[in-house]
Amino acid sequence: MDRPADDDEGVLYVRSMCMVCRDKTYNCPYCDGEGKTYIEAADKTVARWINNLSTERKDDIIKYIQKGLKDGKASE
Repeated sequence: MDRPADDDEGVLYVRSMCMVCRDKTYNCPYCDGEGKTYIEAADKTVARWINNLSTERKDDIIKYIQKGLKDGKASE
């Protein structure tokens, strides 16, 4: 589940603590003023995020994925 995305697939990003200046003054070229940076989200991170959603939102996402699979569309 933690495989890297192919170049032709969409990529999701998460805002995370900068690993360069963690617990330091935030002034490196990789992060913002809050010490956060954007990194590519692993499949497990996306799955955890979905699991924390309300049941209604999860059901909507599952329906959308199932419809895409049935229609033979990976994405729109």
